[in-house]
Amino acid sequence: MSDNWDEEGPHGHPLIATLAGGAVLVLAALLGPRFGSPLPLPALLIGGAAAGLVLWLIGFLATTRHANLGWKLGSLALLIGAGAGAAAIAHGQFQTQSRADASSFAEIELAADGTPLLPAGAAGRGPVSQLYADALQADVVAQRAFADALAKFGAGALNSPYLLQQNPHAIGNCKAIEPIRALAGEQSLARTARRKALAEAIGSASLPRAAKLGIARIAGDAATDPLLANQQAMLDATAELCALLARRSWYNANGYFGFRNGADAAAFAALGARRRAVAEETGAIDRDARARITAGRDQVRDALSRSIYARE
Repeated sequence: MSDNWDEEGPHGHPLIATLAGGAVLVLAALLGPRFGSPLPLPALLIGGAAAGLVLWLIGFLATTRHANLGWKLGSLALLIGAGAGAAAIAHGQFQTQSRADASSFAEIELAADGTPLLPAGAAGRGPVSQLYADALQADVVAQRAFADALAKFGAGALNSPYLLQQNPHAIGNCKAIEPIRALAGEQSLARTARRKALAEAIGSASLPRAAKLGIARIAGDAATDPLLANQQAMLDATAELCALLARRSWYNANGYFGFRNGADAAAFAALGARRRAVAEETGAIDRDARARITAGRDQVRDALSRSIYARE
């Protein structure tokens, strides 16, 4: 290749065109990940090479067409290679950003009551961390609202004849449990929407498949909501218990419910068994959530310990 531009035609400046194209590719590699969505490495490499080809064509029409054949072919190879290199740089940046996001899930812990605890500043690590942090906060608010609604109804008094004697409010209006049932349904819809948004964000993250699966495991299945079924079963049993106690055939037998007729006593015993089964199911849901979060965390940790170019 000749560096003497006078021999390459009146406007044959291929070096300048090649350097300018390379600068554009480097700039795109540095700025693109800030504004664009992550893509798989093969797609990035193909796109980078194609961008290099486009820039070469622009340079060719502007000036390189006046250069000799060596410059034409050399600048083409350089820009296509630079495009692929820029794609690799962009991939690394996407991976750095996504792995910072995923690190929130690798560092997650569980409180004594099973509540997930994210590390400090997790919400600022990326979009998936932000969505999950918001979902956890929304779940806490929803649980508090549900508990407050039950307390306002007086559900706690249905467990003790002494408390019910002191405050018979609940059995005076058993239909008041229906708004709580509606509240549970509304909360479930919101919970499902949050999980779907999380699933979409996880799917679009530039992460190894194993890391995505681990995060999805922590976030929970967006297609099912076992908590709603459990809450509805509990509310059904509570409503029936309220109706039974509203007959006032019971009395305080040293802190236990006694009944003046066998049918109500049998119905009370059956409801007690149902409520215990629901409570056991609640415990099973909590245990499953703990196991799921712990297993997902370990899966994310393992995935993040591997090379950024390992996709599985």
